[in-house]
Amino acid sequence: MIQFTQKEIEHLRKKKNECPQAILRLEEEVKDILEEPLLIPKTGIGNWSLYYYCPDCSVKLDFNRHSPKAHRCPVCGKIWTGSPYDESWWWIVSMENYEAAFRMALLYQIAERKDCADKAIEMMLAYASYYKDYEVHGDIPYNGPGKAGAQTLDEANFLRSFALTYDLLESCMSTQEKEKIRDGLLLPGAEFLMEHRHMQLHNHEVIINSAIAIIGLIFGREELVKEAVYEKYGLLYQLEHGMLSNHMWFEGAFGYHFYALTSFFAYEKFALHTPHSHIHHPNYKAMMELLFSYLEPGFRVPMLNDTNYGHTSSIYYLYEFAYREIGGDKLLYVLKELYKDEARDNLEAFIYGVDILPTCDIVPTGNHIEEGSGNSILRGKDERYLLFKHDCYGGEHDHYDRLDISYEAFGKRIAPDLGTTGYGALMHYDYYKNTGSHNTVNIEGNNQAPANGVLIKWEENDGIVCLEAKADWTAPYKMPDSFTIVQWDEDAYRTVTMKRMILWAQEWFAEVFFVDGIPQGKTADWVMHFSGSVVSEPRGKEVVSFSDKKPYKHLHSMIQLQTETTKENEKNVVQTIYRDDDVLTWVYGMDNGQNVFVGKGPDNPSISDINYRIERANGPKAVFAHVIASASEKQIQTYQKDTICPIEKVTFEQHEDGVTICVVQADGKKIERIISLIDTTEFSSKGRTDKTSKFPLILLSISYATFSR
Repeated sequence: MIQFTQKEIEHLRKKKNECPQAILRLEEEVKDILEEPLLIPKTGIGNWSLYYYCPDCSVKLDFNRHSPKAHRCPVCGKIWTGSPYDESWWWIVSMENYEAAFRMALLYQIAERKDCADKAIEMMLAYASYYKDYEVHGDIPYNGPGKAGAQTLDEANFLRSFALTYDLLESCMSTQEKEKIRDGLLLPGAEFLMEHRHMQLHNHEVIINSAIAIIGLIFGREELVKEAVYEKYGLLYQLEHGMLSNHMWFEGAFGYHFYALTSFFAYEKFALHTPHSHIHHPNYKAMMELLFSYLEPGFRVPMLNDTNYGHTSSIYYLYEFAYREIGGDKLLYVLKELYKDEARDNLEAFIYGVDILPTCDIVPTGNHIEEGSGNSILRGKDERYLLFKHDCYGGEHDHYDRLDISYEAFGKRIAPDLGTTGYGALMHYDYYKNTGSHNTVNIEGNNQAPANGVLIKWEENDGIVCLEAKADWTAPYKMPDSFTIVQWDEDAYRTVTMKRMILWAQEWFAEVFFVDGIPQGKTADWVMHFSGSVVSEPRGKEVVSFSDKKPYKHLHSMIQLQTETTKENEKNVVQTIYRDDDVLTWVYGMDNGQNVFVGKGPDNPSISDINYRIERANGPKAVFAHVIASASEKQIQTYQKDTICPIEKVTFEQHEDGVTICVVQADGKKIERIISLIDTTEFSSKGRTDKTSKFPLILLSISYATFSR
């Protein structure tokens, strides 16, 4: 056995008496498969599990191991039959099989459950009987084919898990059994993976390499280890070239950041006691520490890019092994938070964690600013949180949303990043990935072409944080060393430059978005979506058909607002108000001639809606300016005019050399300060305080006259 020493096994056997719940959970997880006859596909029928989604609701179908021909949506109740659901059902069966086999092998080693070993060996022998004759199949874009599954990624997970199981059970198998599994399943599987590898940076290649390397170590095949670990695009190359300067995995989604790390660590767990372990490579710690800086209030993972809720459900457990081997307070914090609401009796904690977690005194507070290409996080009181995306394009699992923002307050995702759904669901490519479903600007409803976002400047003065970022499609751009599907419009953006400025105050934020180089005859759309329901908005006229382009074709109930002067605000302000439970959000926008549309579009999951606000301007230049504030009705209502809004009044003024945003805070009787930011392109901190002013007044003046392509 390679993955554990005898001393480690003895420790786990002792530990099981101190933590019996962990063993009980393991036994419960394998009970059904252990007690029932084997369910093994005799042909290579397995299809992509991400096809196992309701096409109407974009949610995962209810899996029933005893229902191979009928697949129920948990939301609408509809039963789906035939292809691809039947084939995907078979692949989910195989996934349950290989996961159960590994757990049964652990139960044999730790709890000396010989019946578990027998069942897992029986399963491996059955797959070994059929595997060589499984037909090569699969048509998933930019993925190699599979045999047991429909893609090389699935094949690697399948083979890696059975390789780990084989290693745990080798001592209780006959020579004939070991040879059959070796020659009928694992080595042919490794050869298949070698044949269908892609020479690219990608989470798939990490998974594939980890499987090849583990099989190579088990059977002493040095050529497999060398190719999978040390050659170009092997594990070490992926680790050293796949991490961006901000320590994010280059694909830009936390789902894939940790998906890659899961496979890196699957290999490291196995290779830990061999000369081929690299667990102390500094990139591992850097990648694991990154989440600490990004965590949303409520201990949530940002839904960046191709991250869905399934991706984020189990990543925290990876910190058990990482903390044991790497250490660090930031990793410890994640674990301590995880176990505030649940018992520490999961498999990762029991097998790979330290026996007792020490106390931890750190918490993620303050702002996290990533200079250059990356993402910046702003935090404030009342669980206020803003993520500003100014990173570089990360390939297939990225979205087309440079300069996107997502905003939270009072525990609510007020203006969220929607993430995505299962890739086999229509709405993934039709809606969630597209620029128009993100809180940024698009040209004529088209997807942004790849470009680098760059934080140009940032500054904090008197508690006010200023950020300025730029995306420039006129500059040369180097695509990542990874295959991707082209779903953007180069022509719509090749002359375009965008800048977004954020002013982050204690109870509100302002943003100004400049667009230059809009192609002749085309429009620029500023888009944001807001959770909850609409409380108040100006009058308008219904838009019968807003657009037939994706993602706009999924919007509905669209109204073009009739902008007008209101009593509450000065001229040139378009206000909308949204309510999410007891949290109200006020959106003040500058009216400088743009068309303003409000309506609804799919949330995530798509069974419910989220509110859209779209502002449309004609080229060649456009400027959008807004102030956004949230408050909870549970707050002490000390604001003036019987309102809980933290803002008394907002005015905008566009002039030759810029935009002036004037915010009058409604925080009671106190007189606070005046801050003037004369030129945020230089982030000048020339401020003044007017102690005679009746209200705290904040002026933001931004020059855009010099903003050019």
